[in-house]
Amino acid sequence: MRLYNKICIQNWMDNMLTWNPRKYGGIEVIRLPYNQIWLPDILLYDNADVGTAQSSVSTNVIVSANGNVTWLSMWIFKSSCSMDVRYFPFDVQNCSMNFASWTFDAYRVDIRNFAKDGDLSNYVNSSEFEIVEFSFERHVVVFTCCPEPYVFMTYTLVFQRKPLFYLFNMVMPCILITLVALLGFYMPNDSGEKLSMGITTLLSMTVFLMIVAERLPPVSDNVPLIGLYYGMSIALISLSTALNVFTLNVHHKGLRGHKVPYCLKRVFFGIIAKMLFLKIDLPVAPEEGMEQVPSPRYIVYDSEPPPATNGSGSMPSRLGHKPDMEDPSQKEFVRILHRVNKTIDKNDQRMAEQDRRDVINLEWQQLALVIDRLLLVLFVVVVICSTLSLLVPGSEYSHPVAENE
Repeated sequence: MRLYNKICIQNWMDNMLTWNPRKYGGIEVIRLPYNQIWLPDILLYDNADVGTAQSSVSTNVIVSANGNVTWLSMWIFKSSCSMDVRYFPFDVQNCSMNFASWTFDAYRVDIRNFAKDGDLSNYVNSSEFEIVEFSFERHVVVFTCCPEPYVFMTYTLVFQRKPLFYLFNMVMPCILITLVALLGFYMPNDSGEKLSMGITTLLSMTVFLMIVAERLPPVSDNVPLIGLYYGMSIALISLSTALNVFTLNVHHKGLRGHKVPYCLKRVFFGIIAKMLFLKIDLPVAPEEGMEQVPSPRYIVYDSEPPPATNGSGSMPSRLGHKPDMEDPSQKEFVRILHRVNKTIDKNDQRMAEQDRRDVINLEWQQLALVIDRLLLVLFVVVVICSTLSLLVPGSEYSHPVAENE
């Protein structure tokens, strides 16, 4: 639907309105009310408003002595034409208006345009559209109902939308929101705000998509370019939120004590980390378990005292009998010493196991860091490519007028 405010100048010859100026005091031109003479019933065939006649402003007609009649009138036409919003906001619209007589065929009213090009001298510039072309064409149409031909004058307006308003108010916020969502890959995994940032940016993008949908005509023939861009941005933000969940799972997987597979270490720590200029410093994991302290020969004395030395200070023979320990204090001291050694042994083993788990946990955290940086780079590249595909229209949709013609 298009609305046009147009000054219509019609000129025709009427043999019933001729006179000899010498008989009437040299009067060659007169003005008569338009509703008191014959007027051609030329109408807009693509009219979309039944009240067009009420919105017209008609003045007196100018009649010359030779029968030349000029009618200057101003009309507000509301025409129906299809809108192609495939490349919105870089769309180019082609709208045609067909004017013809409603009851007079080509033998009675022959419509011609004496101008070579469309006249845009009285055109008032629009802040939303820019007229690219204004042309007209005369053609004759024969309807199935009547054998007489009818003359049609088709005026074609080609206008292009000015995209600055939509780029500043719709595209730029979309780019900024998408970049903010991608910063979730740069946020530390221990902050606890990665998922909340992704969900917040997803809701913001949905609100902007609703605003864009209100600005577009409800057509289902094709999806506008900016609609595809918003849909792709929402998909990217949703995917980034899902991948943030994955990296959080990788970050905390070391708490279970599972080692990082060797192939992942080689790929992410040896290749990808160097490509992303990330320095990975991982401590060497200690060996599992430690040597038991004290020596195994003391372990057998859980209920019996350990072998004691003889008076000369030398150990008895291993094949000999066990010495008697009559002193209860010495027996108790040996038992306490054994418990202390056993406790120290367990503590050393526990600390070694904890160190090993800490190293494993650190490896998984470093792996999650590398994955975050890799995803950040990939998503930034995808956002830049998608934005350039919108802001730098290709030749296939730079001039869609030729396709419509």
